[in-house]
Amino acid sequence: MESAHPPRRRLVVYVAGLSEPPHAAKDLFNKLRHEPGYGPDEAVYWQFPEPVTRLSRGSLTARCRDLADRIDAYWSGPRRTSEIVLIGHSIGGVMLRYAFLQALRGLDGPQLAWADAVTRIVLLAAPNRGIDLDRAPWPCRVAAKLLAPLLRMFTVFDLLCGTPFITNLRIQWLREISDLGKKAPTVVQVRATNDWAVDREDSRDLESLPTGVQKLMPNSTHGDIACTGRKVREDYPGQRYDILRWAITEDVAATDPSPLPEHEATIKSVVFALHGIRSGNGEWPTQLESKLHEFEKDVLVVTPSYGRLSAYDFALPFTRRRNLRWFADQYSYYRARHPDVPFHFVGHSNGTYLFGQSLEQIPALEFHNVFLAGSVLPREFDWVKCADNGQIRTLVNVCASADKPVAWLCSALRGLGMRDVGVGGFTGFDSVPPGTLQVRYIKGGHGAALVNRRLPGVVGFVHGGEPPCEPEHTEPTEFFGLMSRSAPMVTSLTGAALIGLGCLTVATLGPLLGLGIVGGLLAATYAGLKVA
Repeated sequence: MESAHPPRRRLVVYVAGLSEPPHAAKDLFNKLRHEPGYGPDEAVYWQFPEPVTRLSRGSLTARCRDLADRIDAYWSGPRRTSEIVLIGHSIGGVMLRYAFLQALRGLDGPQLAWADAVTRIVLLAAPNRGIDLDRAPWPCRVAAKLLAPLLRMFTVFDLLCGTPFITNLRIQWLREISDLGKKAPTVVQVRATNDWAVDREDSRDLESLPTGVQKLMPNSTHGDIACTGRKVREDYPGQRYDILRWAITEDVAATDPSPLPEHEATIKSVVFALHGIRSGNGEWPTQLESKLHEFEKDVLVVTPSYGRLSAYDFALPFTRRRNLRWFADQYSYYRARHPDVPFHFVGHSNGTYLFGQSLEQIPALEFHNVFLAGSVLPREFDWVKCADNGQIRTLVNVCASADKPVAWLCSALRGLGMRDVGVGGFTGFDSVPPGTLQVRYIKGGHGAALVNRRLPGVVGFVHGGEPPCEPEHTEPTEFFGLMSRSAPMVTSLTGAALIGLGCLTVATLGPLLGLGIVGGLLAATYAGLKVA
């Protein structure tokens, strides 16, 4: 006997943005119920009841896992439909992308059957590249800088450009949705005309796939793009809803992404050349770019700069790490523009730190040929794990015999308990995959591996994977090696002595004079390291 109530065809899921009120999608749902195929007897409508707010705590990854499980639970039983349409506003759109990948591939949990039923994902002003605070109005920028330490406590921090969450999501999306080909769901990004947080380039990772399309909504802002009520501004009555209806219900044809600049249009490989401390971006990245172009015209050499970093800045963990999100955003930006070409890396000093830390935090990063010079990473850094995860293929690590910043400074910082830096660029790394070349040692100081006469060897490795030929090998002097080995103990003893001296000075000369002398010594130390 046939049921009096045949199964409904679609489940429509809505995930709200940060500032949307409960039942924000009510008006949109009411209008959709009058569309063919979306009527009361044809579709089930559900707004996710626990969206992320400005004060939400916990990781965004955990929130998205919960969203994936909640969709699975809601879709089970009598609400099971043959199709699912996902609609997300702002952070809600980003969450739906991750939840879909989680269900589809089981990124960090079981695969969920509802992913196979998704036919369309509609993103309303979703910041797919993350939020770039440099674009924000100045009050937001000032507040973000003042409250930066507190911002990390809240879920919205994971939405910033270059965070591991955003970077992993963009790269995994490019890989997984591309593998689906024409079977992938249609993905529509609707952008607002007045939106500092989202522009077209931010969603290139969607447009570069066969089912992605973008649409601009006139007279809209980031906050009101999902509104269809009477108070919104429109060129004609119903314009907002017409665009939303098109994005949700109608057949849409994928559009080509905006064309790349001429010098990027035929790129066959991308090389990141990242400078170190005491440099803006230095001369060697420009020289490397010139020599690479002599071998191959269709190579894009990316020479980004995070500005000059002094020895003092490097010695402080929070300044040393402040460019990690910047580097990750640079990678995802170029990966979205060139999803199918190999990426290589040449790094010096602090550039190798940004590279290694990014590999640990962002499993989706992938480089083919990796050349490290004057690396400041710890010798126990697990390159075997990176190779097993597919993050690197071939590694060359060049150590210089008189590299003071690595052998002395990084070793000294270990004495202060800093385990994210070390002497891997002086002693070599302990854990490396087969085929790794560790050159110990070339003659010279911190930048010896990237002087002009050695760049042809770097180019040969990056371009064709040929190990650089280094016929000259110079062992460090016994004194230099002894200084490197003893630096952690000297630093620990010096730190303890300074603390004791400070306490004694304050107790003997009084708080005011004692603290003045201690402050003067610290200022002198700061000035010396700042100049170094």
